[in-house]
Amino acid sequence: MTFRSYLESGGTTCPKCGSKAIKASAPPEKTGPGQVQVSMLCATCGARWRDTYILSKSEEL
Repeated sequence: MTFRSYLESGGTTCPKCGSKAIKASAPPEKTGPGQVQVSMLCATCGARWRDTYILSKSEEL
């Protein structure tokens, strides 16, 4: 598995081993205007990485 396939899967599996046992290991951290990063952890293989989220749309409720 690669980070490319991780992104193509929508971030649902570990980019190292393919396990679905992934979770955030810390609260989201604001890194810029409209942008946060989330530290991630795989419970199966112990891999760690960061996901970056960028605000791309907003709607009134």
